[in-house]
Amino acid sequence: MSTDDSTQDTRAARASDVDEMARILTLAFLHDPVWGPVFLQSDRRRDAANTFWRFICTEAMRFPDSRVAAPAGEALKAVSVWLPPGADEVSDTSHVAYDAMTLELLGSAAADRLARAGEQFAAARPDEPHAYLTLLGVAPEWRGGGHGMSLLRAALSHYDALGIPTYLESSNPVNDGRYELLRYHPRSKVILETGAVVQTYWRDPQTSAHAKEPAGTA
Repeated sequence: MSTDDSTQDTRAARASDVDEMARILTLAFLHDPVWGPVFLQSDRRRDAANTFWRFICTEAMRFPDSRVAAPAGEALKAVSVWLPPGADEVSDTSHVAYDAMTLELLGSAAADRLARAGEQFAAARPDEPHAYLTLLGVAPEWRGGGHGMSLLRAALSHYDALGIPTYLESSNPVNDGRYELLRYHPRSKVILETGAVVQTYWRDPQTSAHAKEPAGTA
């Protein structure tokens, strides 16, 4: 277990990071219980996932909230895609392009299934204003060093200072304990058509007395 609680190597994501962010998310989620089945087995599976995540990351660049673990002069180690209160993953002006992309990448049946899952996730999101962690991924070559949790703590410190609650969906239950160590509390479960069960989490902003949290290993 890492005991490094440093966040000095994190920064806001930039448009120039999008390609590397997409690469990291592709590898991080290719075998995820929720996202893995979205991309059907084929010779183009990894390319399809990369195209999808590049679109999502590009949309996230509308806002300054997303962060990356990027020591000076080094490649990205981890990425976190955040949306500010009231924002959605896909802008109103990009929905047509998003639907066309998913249809081309996934085919009609899988694209429709993804759309229904998106509706379930949207219905589960709280009405209370919150910052939304949509994605957190660590580059395979950097897993186990605490980079994901360090990146998450950096964002939480920012939102705590602003008094903003945060919300996330845990697509892999192996990560649930790590979120709970950071004072996330289970909120609801989303049961998808595939049978995957997604635990959602809510975290109220913490005071300075609770700011120091245990380090994780992601």
